[in-house]
Amino acid sequence: MLVHIIAIMLILMLTECILFLFCHLPCLTQEDPQAIFDPGDIVIGGLFPIHKEVSDNSSIIPDERTCDSAFDVQELLDSQVMIYAIEQINNSSLLPNVKIGYEIYDTCADVSKALKATLKLMSAYIHDDLGYDSNVTAVVGEQASQVSVAVAGLLTLPLMTQISFASTSESLSSRYKFPSFFRTVPSDKYQTEVIVQLVSRLNFAPVGIIGSEDEYGLYGAESLNEYFNQYNICVEFKEILPADFLSNNNFQEDLKKKLNLWKSEAIVVFTQSSYVEVILKTTIALGINRTWIASDAWATSRELLSLVNLKLSGRILGITCKSNKVPGFVEYMNQFVNQNSTGASFFQKLLLKYPFCPNEEQDCASFASNPINQSCVIKKCLMDFIEKYESYETYTVYMAVNIIAQALKILLQNTNSTRFPAWMLTEKIKYVNFSIDNTTYISLNEDGELNIGYDILEWKFENIRNISTIGEFGQNGLQLVAGVNPENYSKMVTQFNCYKSCLQGYELTSADIQCCQTCKPCAKNETSSGGRSRCHLTTSTNFLEWTNGFSIALAAFASTGLLVTLVCTVLFITHCHTPIARAAGGYLCFPALLSLLGCFISIFFFLGEPTDISCMSGLPLFGLSFTTCVSCILANQLRIFVGFTFKLKLAHWLKRVNKPLVIMIAFASAQVAVCVYWLVMRPPHRNIQDNIIGCEKGSTALFAAMLSYNALLCIICFLFSYMGRRLPELYKNGSFITVSMLIHLVVWIIFIPIYIQEYEIYERVIEASSILVSSYGILGCHFAPKCYIMIWKKELNNENKIVEHIQDHYRKKGITFEQ
Repeated sequence: MLVHIIAIMLILMLTECILFLFCHLPCLTQEDPQAIFDPGDIVIGGLFPIHKEVSDNSSIIPDERTCDSAFDVQELLDSQVMIYAIEQINNSSLLPNVKIGYEIYDTCADVSKALKATLKLMSAYIHDDLGYDSNVTAVVGEQASQVSVAVAGLLTLPLMTQISFASTSESLSSRYKFPSFFRTVPSDKYQTEVIVQLVSRLNFAPVGIIGSEDEYGLYGAESLNEYFNQYNICVEFKEILPADFLSNNNFQEDLKKKLNLWKSEAIVVFTQSSYVEVILKTTIALGINRTWIASDAWATSRELLSLVNLKLSGRILGITCKSNKVPGFVEYMNQFVNQNSTGASFFQKLLLKYPFCPNEEQDCASFASNPINQSCVIKKCLMDFIEKYESYETYTVYMAVNIIAQALKILLQNTNSTRFPAWMLTEKIKYVNFSIDNTTYISLNEDGELNIGYDILEWKFENIRNISTIGEFGQNGLQLVAGVNPENYSKMVTQFNCYKSCLQGYELTSADIQCCQTCKPCAKNETSSGGRSRCHLTTSTNFLEWTNGFSIALAAFASTGLLVTLVCTVLFITHCHTPIARAAGGYLCFPALLSLLGCFISIFFFLGEPTDISCMSGLPLFGLSFTTCVSCILANQLRIFVGFTFKLKLAHWLKRVNKPLVIMIAFASAQVAVCVYWLVMRPPHRNIQDNIIGCEKGSTALFAAMLSYNALLCIICFLFSYMGRRLPELYKNGSFITVSMLIHLVVWIIFIPIYIQEYEIYERVIEASSILVSSYGILGCHFAPKCYIMIWKKELNNENKIVEHIQDHYRKKGITFEQ
């Protein structure tokens, strides 16, 4: 215990010495870091990079490094959210009789200025080793990881709570190094995993990585490289930009040469937005078109989104932390701006220095990068920016302040004083557990982080540039929104002729370019199933060969069917004007017989080694032919039914729709549409599975639709046959048609379970057999009886004989005819 006390005293003495140097050396007495203050019983410190950078004049005197004139509108907004959150808490009953104040510094994104501001926040610890005289209990900030690392190291001395709203470097997860550091964003460990999963889902290959020589970019690039290796995604390059990249033209010229040489389809840029601006402007100038994947540091940057000709650089996807809108903040800012609030804030300082412009007719596209327009601020552009602000940082700042307030509530319940050592609040922070506005549940994990998930973004470059959400990453993994098709984001062959998969009979092999593959044909006696599969020997592959007994039998039956159908066609041509031919359908017999020829011809596409052409021809040809044949029979059934219907109302209506040719074409057209759509969208194709060469149906749904439509027509024919059961036997053919339709239905019902369960060469035998049985059913039941009368019962093929037969039929039914 004594050792620990001595160690703490030594550390605090060291802190006092450092603070003494900052406060008393002549070179440091000129001015304090730019800051705003509002006193309170308890004060929360804030560190925000209001200005983007410090001027580089090569001076060794710290205060000679002044803040650059350009300021960051987003960080102004973030600092204002902190003030808004504190005002909300002061106006609530969360901490009764306690006023929260703030002391916010502009770090200018510079480590030395951030450390100086931090020492100011720790000044009370110089006079009181335990910090009882200090009312600064916690610090919100900083944004950049490398600045937060430096600040966290200093705040570790008194164990003062630091909650960053944007620092995501994985190094900050170490509780051993930074025991008092917390953050309301997840570590880059999770972000890099999300990026790699996105690259894998969208099938980008190869990829490149650009990082930077700082805590954020260095750790992020290394983590990405490790994850890509785990996912077997080839990384063409990993480029780390040096710390002086922005000021060193040699490095920028070197990057320009490398950009021209790199062949990656997608490049992940894991660095700060100022570096990204140089990269994107270079690619626009060079006409380099790639897919860029943005880390959270620039995924929502309106400044970059407004770059001229940004569309020329290619597609930009991004990863950002999930967030909600800060409740009531837009209304608060609207009142703040319109009522000229006098509260202490950087926003107020801005508006005092740059008042609103009298002329509001200005373009707001470049407001994020250049908010000052001729020494004034355009109010409309400012309010548009506030309302459309998409960065997660406002909400994470809001959460940080609320976490501190909840921890203070717990702490003050056990003490009557607002003066307490900083480490006591740090201990309570670990156990905070609450929800904000009943939408966001907050509980820090063991690393002091809040894992709120990620949104997947895409930058749009249409008439109005915007950033849209195309997916998210949470407890259920990576989920793309409905309508987002991964196939639209990458091609199977990149612009540098790098292949990601091959056709059947080819395999991927390394090309001359790093991380690039090409397709080469398999050697003789080898094959592949395509995709990323390797070539393998074909000696064990099987298919329904022409010499197979089943093939011979099927070919023989199909040939016999063709011959018999041709004979029937000749007979109907020679007897086309006879009553029996007209009763069978007249001119409709010819498309029906031609369709039967198509059914028998389709059998030959099922025999021999399958090819893409044979696979695309067999089933669709049968479907179209069989539908046309049944449509002819159905149209003829309706014609006969109309001719022998004696119910006046029904007969009148049926005669209006009795257009046999139109009916046949209408029914057949529906099947034509199904088959054409099938062949265009997802046609049947050759496939190898378990060393068996067969045909993959392509779209099972469209295959089922084709069979179902044929079944529907058969059922309708069956119903007409039943309804015409009282017609003269010579005309109705009811029993024959019923049998042929039932044969088709039963055969294909038996086929379905076999098709689902089997994938063997005999699956094609079953398909061909089903087609043969269906075709012979119509040939034998519909056309064969007519041919029999034409050849052997010619006396019945007489008009007078048929009239007598009909009259005799109806006399037996008790129906008389007037002559």
